[in-house]
Amino acid sequence: DVHHGNGTQDIFYEDGSVYFCSLHQYPHWPGTGAADERGRGAGDGTTLNVPLAPGTSAARHREAWERALDTIGSSFVPDFVLVSAGFDCLRGDPLGGLNLEPADLYEMTRALMERARGWCGERVVALLEGGYDPRRTGEGAVHVLRALAGLAIPTRP
Repeated sequence: DVHHGNGTQDIFYEDGSVYFCSLHQYPHWPGTGAADERGRGAGDGTTLNVPLAPGTSAARHREAWERALDTIGSSFVPDFVLVSAGFDCLRGDPLGGLNLEPADLYEMTRALMERARGWCGERVVALLEGGYDPRRTGEGAVHVLRALAGLAIPTRP
């Protein structure tokens, strides 16, 4: 998602039993999600914010995702993974400034599924979040769903 998951972060900021990770455009609304926001009290170290500058390339975004997965896996083993799947990170979204393509979301979801296989037996749930270009949001959702299901990347007719 192009926006930081501020509500989810707030709920779990002091809870060490939940790991929260957000890759998002920064600065951007709602103005939260700086890298130094890492949790508090029992939750210290279980929040990982990865702020991305407007215009971040898809390659850098994917590298940041891989590093985030490595960071999570080095300190936390989830029982399941819940993904707030926002699609306003796709190139051309009217509210975003990031440059992912649906194929990038497919590869990022596959990378998550590979990690989740070892973490939690691939127990991954994705919930639809933002996306303000209906066609691109639909393309992104199809790519994520196919990766979750272990299906090949979609091809255009």
